[in-house]
Amino acid sequence: MVSWSDSESTEGSAAQYISSSDSPVKIPATIDEPSFEGLADDLNVICEHGNPGRKYVAFEGISTGRRFIACATEGVANYGLVQWVDEHWPEHLQNAIHKLWLMYEDSQHNNKMACLEHSCTVHNLTQQKKELQETYEKLVEDVNNLLDYKDSQPEVNQKNDAENISVSVESSMTKDAEIKKLKAVVDQLKQIHVAQATVIRNLKFNHLKEKEKLSSDKRTLEICYADLKKEKDDPKKEKDKVDCCIAELMKVKEKLTMEKSTLASCIVELKTIGDSNKRKLHQIKAICDGLSCVVV
Repeated sequence: MVSWSDSESTEGSAAQYISSSDSPVKIPATIDEPSFEGLADDLNVICEHGNPGRKYVAFEGISTGRRFIACATEGVANYGLVQWVDEHWPEHLQNAIHKLWLMYEDSQHNNKMACLEHSCTVHNLTQQKKELQETYEKLVEDVNNLLDYKDSQPEVNQKNDAENISVSVESSMTKDAEIKKLKAVVDQLKQIHVAQATVIRNLKFNHLKEKEKLSSDKRTLEICYADLKKEKDDPKKEKDKVDCCIAELMKVKEKLTMEKSTLASCIVELKTIGDSNKRKLHQIKAICDGLSCVVV
């Protein structure tokens, strides 16, 4: 406990000497207050080290706004709280400060939980985007292989080769492995659609790049389709397959466009929530500052 001795004083002054018989009192959290800071030379209060204490204003619980003196000696054992300058606040004022403090802690807790939730969401969406990117690249690779294979055949056998390629594509589309891949793509798109409401600003740039890549691939497929259409003996089935591929890519593009719009809405909502929390914190600080001014 902190004790006071009026019998001890420095030469030519009436400074109070503070000693600590037990463990030091913990210093509460503080807030900057220009009207009460620096060394407490004017209060004639010294700590057990024989040095003047330092002025602080508390910012913790029902003691918020109370001024106190603490040990300011550095490099040696610090004796913590030395003396409260202000007495305990009246009970009705303590109740008001307690409610304000609960509001402040609740706001801090909500901010931490929101950050944690957003971090988990970003991680999950990053994994889903990576898997979707791999599936999309495999689909583009299959289409390119189909076109490269056709271009590599002699012109004399174009008609027969086109028919063989069409039969090969139809056969591969019926395989269980290909069906599972398509189902996986659909499931991944559904998962992204469900989670898109909680995505944050960090994914916006990645989705814009994804949209540009899809547009570039779409233009490439359209050029390839135009070349195939010009060939006299190009079978209708092969054209339908290419149309099917283009339609699938267009669907993916439309879904990503919808995600971008939803992401923008979520970003605005998150910004609004953040501004609201900031206003609450400013209101709490203004009330506390007002209380400090009233006491002073």
